[in-house]
Amino acid sequence: MPPYDARGEENGAKRHRAVLIGVEHYRGARNDLPSVTTNLRLMREALTDERTGVLAPEDLVVVPSDGGGPDTIVDPNDVRTALAAARKDVTGLLVVYFAGHGIVRPDGSDLNLMFTDSEVTRDRHHPFVGALSWDNDVMGVLRTSRADWVVVILDCCFAGNALAAFRPTVGQNFALLTAAEPGVEVPPGDPRTGTEFTAALHRLLTTGKGEPVTFTRVVAGIREAMAPFKAVDGHPWIPDELRHGDDVVLALATDAERPTAPAVPPPEPKTPDDVVKPEAPERSWRRLLPGVVSRMTRTAAVVLVGVVALAGAGAWYLLGGTSGGPCASPLELRVLTDPDLRATVQKAADAYPKRDGDGCRTVGINVYDAKATDAVAALRSSSLWQEPPVTCPASGDCPRPQRDVGAQPDIWIPAADSAWQRATADGASGGTASTATATGADGDEPAADAGKSVVDLDRLGPIAFTPMVLGVPDTMRLAQSLQTDDPLDAIVSGLKEDQTVEILRPDPEDTEGALLATDALYASSGSGSVGTLEQRMSQVLRPMPSTARELMCVLADGTHNDLEDRAAVLVPEQTLAQFNLSAGEPGRPGCATEALAHRVAHYPSDVPMLDLPFVRVTWSGADRDAAARKDAVEDFYDWLATDEDARKCFTDDGFRGVEKGDPAPPDGDSVLGKEDNTSAVREQIPQTGPGADVSTSLTGTLDRYRGALGPGRVLYLLDNSTSMADKRVWEGTGGAKELVARSMSSLGAGDAYGVWMTAVDEGKPATDLVPFGANTRAGAQKTVAGAGTAAFDARIAAGVREALATLRDSPEAERPRLLVLVTDGEDFEDVKEKEQQRLVAEAGKAPPVRIVTVSLQDGACTPGRFGERLAEASGGRCLDPADDIAAELAAEVAKTGTGDAE
Repeated sequence: MPPYDARGEENGAKRHRAVLIGVEHYRGARNDLPSVTTNLRLMREALTDERTGVLAPEDLVVVPSDGGGPDTIVDPNDVRTALAAARKDVTGLLVVYFAGHGIVRPDGSDLNLMFTDSEVTRDRHHPFVGALSWDNDVMGVLRTSRADWVVVILDCCFAGNALAAFRPTVGQNFALLTAAEPGVEVPPGDPRTGTEFTAALHRLLTTGKGEPVTFTRVVAGIREAMAPFKAVDGHPWIPDELRHGDDVVLALATDAERPTAPAVPPPEPKTPDDVVKPEAPERSWRRLLPGVVSRMTRTAAVVLVGVVALAGAGAWYLLGGTSGGPCASPLELRVLTDPDLRATVQKAADAYPKRDGDGCRTVGINVYDAKATDAVAALRSSSLWQEPPVTCPASGDCPRPQRDVGAQPDIWIPAADSAWQRATADGASGGTASTATATGADGDEPAADAGKSVVDLDRLGPIAFTPMVLGVPDTMRLAQSLQTDDPLDAIVSGLKEDQTVEILRPDPEDTEGALLATDALYASSGSGSVGTLEQRMSQVLRPMPSTARELMCVLADGTHNDLEDRAAVLVPEQTLAQFNLSAGEPGRPGCATEALAHRVAHYPSDVPMLDLPFVRVTWSGADRDAAARKDAVEDFYDWLATDEDARKCFTDDGFRGVEKGDPAPPDGDSVLGKEDNTSAVREQIPQTGPGADVSTSLTGTLDRYRGALGPGRVLYLLDNSTSMADKRVWEGTGGAKELVARSMSSLGAGDAYGVWMTAVDEGKPATDLVPFGANTRAGAQKTVAGAGTAAFDARIAAGVREALATLRDSPEAERPRLLVLVTDGEDFEDVKEKEQQRLVAEAGKAPPVRIVTVSLQDGACTPGRFGERLAEASGGRCLDPADDIAAELAAEVAKTGTGDAE
């Protein structure tokens, strides 16, 4: 298939756009990027060049609108608006470009694009304030775009980390080009010439010869152009990419024959006085039928322009114009929903046909999602939408609904009634955000104002159902009698009887379904301690995906050591059913692959059904259009609850309809009724889970989950014997001290950590380099950097015993613990076999302490070696020079620590 060409005759009448975003000026700790303004100019030139450009100047939306400068403030909300408009308006080619600072979490996840006033806080749940999440705010919007092709170009540090969250929809044409590979930072560039990456991209787009410059041609060219350069820290500078679809033209060849316009300018078409004029002819001529124009007679050209003008006016009329003038702005309803529901609710909102007698849309519906816990906390403290707290405590735990959730909603569609229960519960039982506390992280710091509720949350009824299920690969053995009517613990126990299985669910902070499943997991008598359970999950999959769909996509990529074959997943039935579909079946997610085993749904009796309640949100004091807004909300609900087209939006995605207030059996058109799901799901399902208020139980579950994830306790055992210096593994890049100090970027103010030196006289305990407890990260790193060696052997065995005892000496049983042992291997292997056996046995005891052994000599992690046995017994990791020790150690510490890395 030839590459998509926005200048092609078949695409001439479509709407194309480029959203160019550049942030030069930053406040706070981040340096300004003077090269960004030049980057924006280069991209404007490349995309609209008279010879090679595929877009017209009027197709560009630049943020900031003035093109940027040293004092220009760039607001992420302006970008949100631009992307939302592009999602709705563009039907042809959509290009999105960003140049500025990028930031990620310590484990490399959650790429955020930074703006003038962006901040990094110590709040583990919302570390990045005033930034845009690539996954949620950019990819999440663009994957629902109407455009024929979406192309995103990221020129920022950690741009390559966006590739992990690249998830276009089924059949969507989408390409992503990043300035470098994952984990790589890029230089700031020259203010006169721009960044090296964008300057090279400009050259490729404006100097191509022979053939159009397609995306694939750009990828090859940009990699060749960047090969002579080095990224930050000497990394090879290799741009990266992912593409979903065939190919797309980004520039024309400089030597291509250009179409010529008609010799005589076309006359202005006559239009009635009461009709708005269509798009100006000079813009239309640039795109319309370029292969035909050069062969036209003068008369034919005039006729064609008249036809195009009339067609444009007709299209304008069909899109909302009337004989009485343009349509008035519709009443906008804002719909907040659960991340697991976003795609389906958006589809229903797009299908909502509310128009007046003249064809004008009278109600516009804006759908957005937020973490389930954030939504509940925000609605309980809804006054903070209107009056945010003036200051935040130093911990960073500060409730800001505009930041955490978005605009004030008119409608809330959570995944389950339990969310509504928590939002309306009296007292602390409804408080689910980390900010709903009386004290700060250190116990003596006053928390920010928790706000008060200024909304009425009227639950009108369910709009669809889907039960939570445990999806078990059909290759696993499990009694069919356990498919329904048994609690989750009985199903899991049956699975584990004679096979290895990993139980996974999405992050319970993000979706209500995952929280309900976690509540049942924690209540199960056979599930062990919460800390053990959560640490086991983090060992097999980190970070935990945010939604059920993302979890299945991660498993489907087949890169997690056969985890897809060993994992039983707690997800909504509708998600399971979609991923069971065969290739080519409508409704199959685009990320689904044959690597993902077909799964059978088991219906735990103690996990409540997801009933998608429709909640009307009425704000105190919002009286200006209250009656009209109430009528519009109720009309939308009535349509969702009774209209066949609305019902089909949900059943096509695997949800069950509503029949007299209960789940309806799937009909023939439902994903649930497809042949792929005949043996996987049950037509008739029991009503699962408790019907009583579960808000108190879920709040306790969240507290336990957060406790299991941190703050953590981390102790480094550092071999400082003279052999470390002799082997040149003590100082410098990649040396023991640098590795320890660098990994501390994954530690936060709430973590307890320390560094012990193991080279001591025989019979003496390890010495404190950084005392175990609360420390400042900068101070600890400076102390480590200045440490010296000692003329003693490293007492590895004694150090490990004492470190395990210290880490376990805490009343907080669920708190994560990590022991990091760094050695050159010489004294490490001198530990006698019997002592090794005793230490390996001790490493496997409770409460659990993960051990990460770092050996700076080759081969230390081969099976059977002491370091590998310690790591295996504790659920930890063994690292040696065959690994990227610096990156992997930081990631391992991040599993326990609560710091944030830029």
